[in-house]
Amino acid sequence: MKDVLEWVDSRKPGVTETEINRAEEQLGIRLPAEYKELFTLTNNAQVDEWTLFPIKDPANLKKTWDDLVRQNSELRDEGMPEDLIAIAEDGTGDLLCYRRTEEGIDGRVYLWDHETGEREELAAGLREFILSYEALEKDWEAEAFD
Repeated sequence: MKDVLEWVDSRKPGVTETEINRAEEQLGIRLPAEYKELFTLTNNAQVDEWTLFPIKDPANLKKTWDDLVRQNSELRDEGMPEDLIAIAEDGTGDLLCYRRTEEGIDGRVYLWDHETGEREELAAGLREFILSYEALEKDWEAEAFD
């Protein structure tokens, strides 16, 4: 995931495997390897309008208190389906999610529309999702110079 760091905005250092494992235990899941790799490099990253929920970091509680575990607990209370694990928000109420299956977490990234309750697969994984914004940015730059 080091190759996608230039496409995310974050000034927070990554977290340790211990913090990631603690979040997984609290959520009762195993997160995809690429997600965990990104969060060891940077925490609470932003990809365009999407802000990835941070992993709680004991060394930086003030900036990571609104973490992945807390967000998912609150979102369940607001009606998010049980099979979704929210990983990011865009500020409008829509969420980026992983899907929980009987086999574990489906590594695909889904958009959950909070108004309709519908979900749409956006990417085969977090890396692909981030790189899709790289491609969009290159298209916008090319159009700007046409």
